[in-house]
Amino acid sequence: MPDRVTIAPQRLGGVVETIPFADRLSLIPDLFGQLDTAIAQAGFFYVGPQTALYRVTGDQMEVRVGVALDRALPGFEMFEAPGSDALLHTHRGGFDQLPQIYQTLDAAVTEQGLQRGTWAREVYRQVARDATLNVIDIYMDVL
Repeated sequence: MPDRVTIAPQRLGGVVETIPFADRLSLIPDLFGQLDTAIAQAGFFYVGPQTALYRVTGDQMEVRVGVALDRALPGFEMFEAPGSDALLHTHRGGFDQLPQIYQTLDAAVTEQGLQRGTWAREVYRQVARDATLNVIDIYMDVL
C-alpha cells in the first residue's frame, strides 16, 4: 500500500518539453540526455537526485526533468516542482516495472476515495547499470 505524504515545493533547473503522450517512451530518454549534457557543461561532477514531473493533457504530456539548483545556470530552464499531497511508492528495480506501479497507484487513489492531482513525479535516488540496484520514489499527486 502506498504511503500518503506531503511534498514541499522545490525550484529545479533542467529541461521542460511537451511531447505526444503516445511517443513518451521513445522521447523521454532524450530529455534526460539533454539534462545530462547541461550538467556536464556546467561542470558538475555530481548533482542530484534527478526529478521528473509528468502532466498529461489530452494527447500531450508535459515533462519536466531537473535537479535542484541554487541559481539559474546556462543550459538549464528553471521551473517549479509544486508542493502537493501525494501517494508514494518506493521502487527498487528496473524501469520496466514502472507501468505496473502507476496502475497500483491509480487503484490506491480510487480505493482511498481520493482524486488524482496534477502531476506524477519520479525522484531517482539511485540508478545503476544493474537495474536491481535502482531506487526510485514514485509519487502521484492527490486531492
